Amino acid sequence: MRSHSLKCGLAIGVMAVGLLAAAAPASAAVGPKTPKIDFIYPKDFEGVSLAIQDAPTPAAKFSRLSLKLYGGYANILAGDVNEGSDYYFEILEAYAAEGMGTVTGSYKPLHGGYNFGGDIIYQLSPKLGLGLGVGYMRNSSSSVGTFSESELGEVTLTVAPTLTAMPIRLSVFFTTPMSKKLNLTADAGAAYYAGLKLEAMQGLEFSPTEWMEMTVEGSQRSGADIGFHGSLGVEYMLSPKMGFFVEAAGRYAKFKNFELVTGTTEGSGGSPESTEGKLYLMTDNFGTHEISGFTIVATGDPVDPSFLEPKMDLSGFSLQIGIRIRL
Repeated sequence: MRSHSLKCGLAIGVMAVGLLAAAAPASAAVGPKTPKIDFIYPKDFEGVSLAIQDAPTPAAKFSRLSLKLYGGYANILAGDVNEGSDYYFEILEAYAAEGMGTVTGSYKPLHGGYNFGGDIIYQLSPKLGLGLGVGYMRNSSSSVGTFSESELGEVTLTVAPTLTAMPIRLSVFFTTPMSKKLNLTADAGAAYYAGLKLEAMQGLEFSPTEWMEMTVEGSQRSGADIGFHGSLGVEYMLSPKMGFFVEAAGRYAKFKNFELVTGTTEGSGGSPESTEGKLYLMTDNFGTHEISGFTIVATGDPVDPSFLEPKMDLSGFSLQIGIRIRL
């Protein structure tokens, strides 16, 4: 009986081992069960979302082209122009200093004016650009004075010199970000001052019916009037494509005399008279006073060795505002 039970137990054990051996390869062939969709979402999809958030963003593209528009106050030296334009003021002041009348008012030197223009800038990098531009500048002054003397009565003197030019600029532009909204800006370069022109008027009025006016006009040039400039400013970004800036600029632009000028004299005494020739600065002595003024030597006439050719000096500075548009 015991022997029979042992045989039965061994037979059952062998059968169990056989069934387990057969089940193992069958299970390996079937493979793991496909997980349910509600099991994938909270794990795998969440991981994809985090991977997207953590991935580094590509560098922002910068605009290759930009347009810079500016305008503002311009100051120039104009030394020789002032020396020639205040001639009659100096004469009347010399008379008054000698006790021969009184003067009210004085000559206001030519310095202030305005300029405006624009530059097209190609960015070589986000911080460095190369630009070509054109501008217009006009500087003028107006002076009025009176001379009173017992015999002459009252004489009104008016003086109004003007210098104009169109600078054609080639510049290197620098941009340094200081914050997300603010940039430090600078530029430097050279400019050809095209269309340089002088107009200088001097007028004397002895009475409403007696007057005289003398005008000098010069625009004929030879060679290239090349000057140099630079600026430093701050730009506030109104948007990623547009910025508002304030800057201070300096320039060196001192040019030689005109090749030819025209002098016109007209008044109540007759028809106008004109003279063409070269413009010079002359110096006279009136008592203890030294007086300088413009004079025109007609073409072909000899030139006094003491005469000097004036320089047209546009050197100075500008304070300007504007906008820069990234295209």
